Amino acid sequence: MALTISTRRDDSALGDSSFVAPPLAGLVVYQLTLDPALGSEERNVVLDRVAALGVTAVELLPGTERREPSEQYVPAHVAVERAFGGAAALRAFVADAHRHGLAVIVDVTYQRPDPFGEVGLDVAQESVRGVIVREALRWLRDVRVDGVRHDMGAYADLMDASSVPRPVGYQLIRELNAAIREEFSHVVLIALDEQGDGRATSRDASGALFHAQWDTTYVHPIRAALDGRGPMADVRDVIGSSFGDTFSRVVYAHCAELIGREPAPTQEPLDWESAKRVTLGLSMVLTSPGIPLLFQGQEAAHGGEVGDGAHAPRAHRFPDLVRDLVRLRRNWYDTTRGLSGHGLDVFHCHEDSRVVAWHRWSDIGPGDDVVVVANLSPETYPAYRIGFPDDGPWRLRFSSDDTSYCSLFGGHPSTDVVAEFRPIDAQPASAEVSIGPYSLLVFSQDAWPV
Repeated sequence: MALTISTRRDDSALGDSSFVAPPLAGLVVYQLTLDPALGSEERNVVLDRVAALGVTAVELLPGTERREPSEQYVPAHVAVERAFGGAAALRAFVADAHRHGLAVIVDVTYQRPDPFGEVGLDVAQESVRGVIVREALRWLRDVRVDGVRHDMGAYADLMDASSVPRPVGYQLIRELNAAIREEFSHVVLIALDEQGDGRATSRDASGALFHAQWDTTYVHPIRAALDGRGPMADVRDVIGSSFGDTFSRVVYAHCAELIGREPAPTQEPLDWESAKRVTLGLSMVLTSPGIPLLFQGQEAAHGGEVGDGAHAPRAHRFPDLVRDLVRLRRNWYDTTRGLSGHGLDVFHCHEDSRVVAWHRWSDIGPGDDVVVVANLSPETYPAYRIGFPDDGPWRLRFSSDDTSYCSLFGGHPSTDVVAEFRPIDAQPASAEVSIGPYSLLVFSQDAWPV
């Protein structure tokens, strides 16, 4: 069977082999569509701009149009190489990304074997599945990507469902992921499957052995609430949901295919309300449990390619907002460790005010505990009392209404607060916070002196 496509290694293109991808808790992913025709200098300009946001990984989509769906996807990694001009070109991109401190995740699927024409893949045979697994491992050794996002296609029948039972494709995925986990402990395995099935990330006998999967149940309730239609109880529930582990899900608040709420570059700029909702959605993603995913152009308030956003009106670009949130997420200043921790308590959710607040922590204590307050209404609340997990001063680390992020914003005067031992929201302390419309605040305490 014609699965293996030989490639000549060019070790000089592999760059610094000492690059180590971050753990799941350290991933902040930026989905990037990149034209493979870009030269090295142009490609590095794009990577400079992406790296400046502070993200730690890019999820790479090919920028070329494909004649058929199978041209991009199958056989998985071979098609990826084609889309990027061959294995050497893809290795060069990976090396460039690593030099920028960015891990590289690529999209694959084993769902359609169209390129082989009349050659069938009888994946019911263990020997055939073994060939596919060995070829995937060879490819990972050769190209040195740091992760794979697998379009599962409802657990990848690999053939028409009438000819290959669904469990056979699922068995292939499980065997493939088991082999990757054994040889490449650093490679992250992400599933894109609209079923939201916990088996995708389970490690028991029924599991597909992915590390994480896209949480399609997160995006829609957040969108509905931002539009003023969905109940706040749904927001509370999706902030606190998971597939068994905090970082077993990928969370996002915009996807052009699913939502299409941001205008394309050719459309009119966002108005105040749209800009506020877009940035509030971004802020919620970067402060919620899970692996945050940003879509190309979100920092420019539209879904255009990197580069287009650079020419957008300054009033409608939010790279500084994204950068500041990512730094907090990554505990850049050693004051927000909890944003990359497992602890979560969504302790306040009010349907009428449309305010929700949650506490995140890793080890508990100053420098670790983080309180996030989000106002999903157009109302301003000058003195809104919420609970805090401890008394004393809580520093305001971030306000999405800051005018430095967008000239349309009102710059509501949110400030540090001092919590007192006055129980509310099942918390031992509380304080009055001042929050603007469609805004998100991040509070934490200064770490104790060593």
